[in-house]
Amino acid sequence: LNLQKWRRDILLPAICSVTDSGKIFGDSAAETVSQYILTGGNVMKKKLLAMVMCLTMVFGLAGCGGGGDAKDGADAAGSADAGNSTVVVAIGAGFSTLDPGYVYEKYPPVVVNACYENLFKFYTNDGAPEPCLADSYEFSEDNLTLTVKLKENVTFASGNKMTSADVLFSINRCKNLQGNPSFICDTIESMEAPDDYTVVFHLTQPDSAILSKLTYSSLAVLDSQVVKENGGTDAEDASSTDTAQKYLDTTSAGSGMYVMTSYIPDQEIVLEKNENYWGESTNVDKYIIKIQPDSNTQMMTLSSGDIDVAMNMTDDTMAELEGNENVTLINAATKTVGFLMMNMNEQYGGPVSDPKVQQAIRKAMDYTGVQTICGAGTVTPYSVIQSGFMGSKGERPAGYTNLEEAKALLAEAGYPDGFDIDLTVCDLDMEGILLTDLAQKVKSDLAQIGINVNIVSQPWAAGYGDAYRDGTLGFTVMYWGIDYNDPNVQLEFLPGSSVGVRAGWTAEMDPELAALYEEAMNATDTEARIAVLEKIQDATYESGPFLMIAQAPAHIGYNNRLDGVAISDPYALDLTQISLK
Repeated sequence: LNLQKWRRDILLPAICSVTDSGKIFGDSAAETVSQYILTGGNVMKKKLLAMVMCLTMVFGLAGCGGGGDAKDGADAAGSADAGNSTVVVAIGAGFSTLDPGYVYEKYPPVVVNACYENLFKFYTNDGAPEPCLADSYEFSEDNLTLTVKLKENVTFASGNKMTSADVLFSINRCKNLQGNPSFICDTIESMEAPDDYTVVFHLTQPDSAILSKLTYSSLAVLDSQVVKENGGTDAEDASSTDTAQKYLDTTSAGSGMYVMTSYIPDQEIVLEKNENYWGESTNVDKYIIKIQPDSNTQMMTLSSGDIDVAMNMTDDTMAELEGNENVTLINAATKTVGFLMMNMNEQYGGPVSDPKVQQAIRKAMDYTGVQTICGAGTVTPYSVIQSGFMGSKGERPAGYTNLEEAKALLAEAGYPDGFDIDLTVCDLDMEGILLTDLAQKVKSDLAQIGINVNIVSQPWAAGYGDAYRDGTLGFTVMYWGIDYNDPNVQLEFLPGSSVGVRAGWTAEMDPELAALYEEAMNATDTEARIAVLEKIQDATYESGPFLMIAQAPAHIGYNNRLDGVAISDPYALDLTQISLK
């Protein structure tokens, strides 16, 4: 019998079933035991003996009447079961609120998208925003006014009818709370409601991404009556007077398919079917969302059937599930990108501020090797617009790497023998990929053309973050997660824009390229937008201080009893698209 298969398919599910569902050991002990099983490595005899004794005790208890209690515990926890209309999802940690006005991290949109709705929504990951609560919309000729007609049959979970007043309240509240996501509203100068089912947006400038921004979780439409009754306000001083967050962290006040009935921070969120839902529901009656960031734990509980979806898998844990006939695995690129930044200011960048050196580094990088480090599903973007975005030119061509050309470019720049340089890297990770691992790859690749990289590690909180934002880092590897699902978010990498300035790249250095920022913002026609986005990509393909070296993958595993599970950049996972077979 294959030992790995035995550990994975027989012993591991048994331990997960008894230790997790039966609550005999508790999470930490179950994880400790599982680690020994999964590694298959040498273990001290005393520890191995102790585990065997524990397992003997566990299975003995299960066989002597403990099984009934364990089953009750499993039912109470909503464990995945073929005839069960409850679906259990495991997600990562790293957030502290589920109030739509404040949410900004990766996983809260899983909940917000299920319990609330927006004027527009992404129904597919690579598509365009489509009307949701909006019925129709129209831009003015100068693109400074957006008029949205609302659906008239929408009710909130409370039974209250949705009107334009709720839309104004929700968006103004987000703007005036001045939380992390409030910048999404920056181009919204004002709003008005001529009637109960019309909202007019007045913009500070044409904004071709405005529909995408209106899909963002923080601009979800709230039941203003309920939120006001619980301390909410959309007044200009909302940042100091709004007290609704405590209420919205424990329940929801939206029009979505589900309502939040429980939230235990760092542990669990429970969503139940909204009985007043105005639209067509799926056949999933309840979601239990476990906050379970450890990938090994997710792999074990998915293998045993105690969860249905694992959102934080890795290449290693995915490999453990290969061949499991009950599980489907997804490896696909997200829109999170890792990049090299080469400061254009010679004071900080030194040799890498030279455009010829930047070209040489582009030619020297082993992109296939970077993809191997990041795992299955990784791609290398053509340029600054990620693969999957509207207007993207896809991936950098295979075979782009050319060490001889790179050496020639270095010689043209005056460095025939290469040079020494510090590469600063922080302690963050990109979709589970350590930036320090990417830095080691950069060091190895550039050594092939004579560039001797000295890696300088610095914690994000101990000065790296400030230096990155202040534009004083000379050479670094960093990552970028999109703020909203629209290619315009990448315009910040242009000269004179926020991220461009971090690389010492001012608008005066390339005024023609800098001007494409406004051109892209003004292009509300799809074909016109694609044309200008392609111009931007071609202009940054072989020049500029940013080199996108990897578009990070997401690793998801799910039980085959489900349909509709897919990677979602806007929502991480769109629960409203999942159904039971």
